[in-house]
Amino acid sequence: MAINELGNYLRARRQTVRPADVGLPTVAGRRVDGLRREEVALLAGISREYYLRLEQGRDTHPSDQVLASLAKALNLDEAATSYLSRIADPPPQRSFAPLPGSLGDDVFAFLDGFEETAAYVINSCQDVLAVNERASRVFTFGTVGSNMFDTLFSEAARENLPDWDDHVLLGLAALRQRSDPDDPRLHELVGRLLVTEPDFARLWGRHDVTVQSSGVGTTYVDGVGLLTLQWQSLAVPGDAQLTLVAHYAEPGTPAAEALRSLG
Repeated sequence: MAINELGNYLRARRQTVRPADVGLPTVAGRRVDGLRREEVALLAGISREYYLRLEQGRDTHPSDQVLASLAKALNLDEAATSYLSRIADPPPQRSFAPLPGSLGDDVFAFLDGFEETAAYVINSCQDVLAVNERASRVFTFGTVGSNMFDTLFSEAARENLPDWDDHVLLGLAALRQRSDPDDPRLHELVGRLLVTEPDFARLWGRHDVTVQSSGVGTTYVDGVGLLTLQWQSLAVPGDAQLTLVAHYAEPGTPAAEALRSLG
C-alpha cells in the first residue's frame, strides 16, 4: 500500500478537482471528471513529463517549492498539504501505532473518571486500546482490541446509521492522516478490508485526508435506538499515535438521560 503513495495521492486528488474550481474553462464533451495531468502540471508550473514521473513513482523526492505548487494547483487544505509533504519526505523516525494491550491500568482508571461520558482511547489505525464502562455499553466496538471499521462496515451500522457514507469517509480520512503509510498494522487492516468490503475499496480510493477534532455523531444502541451525541477528540501527550475520544450530551436533554441510563 505504501508503494507509490505519493503518486496514488496525486492521482486521486486531481480526479476530484473540477476545472472550474481552479479557473480553467469547462469544455463540452470533456471525457474526464477531474483535472488532466497536463493541467495540473500547467497550474503547478512544472513540465508534464516531470508531473508524470511523480504520479508513476519514478521521482519520489520533489522539492518543497514543487510540493507547495502542487498543493495550490490541487486546492489542498492545510491538513491535505501536510499529508502531501509527509508522504513525499517521510520522517527518519517512523511512528507506528501502539497495539492493544500496551496501555497500563492507570489509563483505564483515568477513563473511568469521566462521569456521564463515553470515553475511549484509539491508536492511529483506530484500534481500541482502552475504554470506560459507559463507552463499552454505548458502542459495539467498546472492547479492547476491536477496530472502529469492523463496526462501521457491519450490517447493523449500514442499516441504522443515517449518512453512513459520511461516517465512513470521516473515519478513513482520519486513518490516512494519522497513520504512518508503512505501519504494518495499517497494511494488515487495509489489506483485509480491501478484500472483504467492496465499499471500503471505493471510499479508501478517494484518498481523503482531514483533521476533525469535534462534531456530532449518531450510533445505534440496543434498547435505546439511535443516540446522537457530541464528541471531542484530543491528542494524548507523549504519543502522537494515540487519541482520546469523549462522547457526551448536553445536560437535561433526552440524549443525556439515555447516556446516564447506560452507565
